[in-house]
Amino acid sequence: MKHQTILRIATFMLALALVLSACGAPATEAPAQPAAPAATEAPAAEAGSLQIPDIEEGKFNVALAMLSVHDDGGWSQAQYDGLQYLEANLPNVHTAYIESVAEGADSEQVFRALSRKGFDLIIGGSFGYMDSMEVVAEEFPDIGYIHISGYKSNMKNFGNLFGAMEDMKYLAGMLAGSRAKADGATKIGGMATFPIPEELRLFNAYALGIQKTCPECTLDIRWINTWHDPIIEREGADSLFDAGAHVVMTGADTPASALAAADREGVYGITYDWSGSCTLDVCLTAPYWNWGPVFVRLTKAVMDG
Repeated sequence: MKHQTILRIATFMLALALVLSACGAPATEAPAQPAAPAATEAPAAEAGSLQIPDIEEGKFNVALAMLSVHDDGGWSQAQYDGLQYLEANLPNVHTAYIESVAEGADSEQVFRALSRKGFDLIIGGSFGYMDSMEVVAEEFPDIGYIHISGYKSNMKNFGNLFGAMEDMKYLAGMLAGSRAKADGATKIGGMATFPIPEELRLFNAYALGIQKTCPECTLDIRWINTWHDPIIEREGADSLFDAGAHVVMTGADTPASALAAADREGVYGITYDWSGSCTLDVCLTAPYWNWGPVFVRLTKAVMDG
């Protein structure tokens, strides 16, 4: 049964093809994309103010709901790249996406509208979609639902998917500690989003990595309560640097930590989420997500039943 396959794959904490990309060398990216049709965002019906794309008859249709825009330079862009990779590398698959889907009631409307359209597999790309997707999955038992992040499953057609990013954050912490120690600094910063299990786990890993290479270093955390807000993210990074942080890592979407570092002398930023986010000399590294191969394996397994 295809939904048993979903559960076998999606409820397991997958070790994705995660890469800790050093800024001094090109990021290891997915293979070049063939000239396949781009993921569709064509309007057909509406869910609130959002347009719901159409399916393609005769194909296996996969939809992705994203929290931000597809070219946000962070979390959503990494997912969008994965969707493009999926369509380019798995025959007979049609992909579509909806961007800027708010968490909560709005996302429930979107998941229900995509289900009514006839999508075979629906991926929700943000932690705050969890409860909404759980509700809609019960209404459409013949459709597969995958929630990126989160922790819920109905043990039928709704599961969750994530990777061992804490390993990458630990390595980022080791690098931050090494940089601080080499420069005679003892204060490091972290810009965290929301106090949820995922973020607590990742910043604990970062702290342990710092402790490994710089036992005398302290970690200063700023909670910014947003996944994607360039202004708030920049304010958070500025606050940490102004308070004396030598390296600042972000848990949010934009490269604010590196941008803020670039406006100062002798400090560094660590970005997150997307392989193209670490482009400045003051960016030490970027733990990022490579969703494409995982999307292919998951979709193929569901298609094969």
